[in-house]
Amino acid sequence: MSRQFSLAGLLRVRGLQERAAAERLSRAHIQSAQTEARERQVRAALSASPDDVGDVRSLTALAASRVAARSMLADLRALGEIQQAALDEAGHAHAAARRDERGLARLADAHARREHARDLQAEQTELDEIALRPRTEETT
Repeated sequence: MSRQFSLAGLLRVRGLQERAAAERLSRAHIQSAQTEARERQVRAALSASPDDVGDVRSLTALAASRVAARSMLADLRALGEIQQAALDEAGHAHAAARRDERGLARLADAHARREHARDLQAEQTELDEIALRPRTEETT
């Protein structure tokens, strides 16, 4: 009879940790992509603003909107840098979790192969013993 892999519980925990790290990495990718999309939208809006202005109020409003848009771009750039750092950290954490899980998975596979070989050996030993027993039945 095969013995159970003694680190099976730890392997399940490492699998859960790897999936959680993958989820954090996915969320970081999504947030980064959303920030990049918002930055592109602000840049597009900034470049699409009209250059010809009819009066002083329109000119003042246009200047204020451009200042606000540039400030928003600076904020988005800073947010993008923070998110990139979080994305890098999440990537490293996911790689470490995968490495840990794969190491244990390799141990589990090696254990399963050894146990299978033991089972086959035990079965072969039983078959050899059966083959070596003298026949007590007579054929008629």
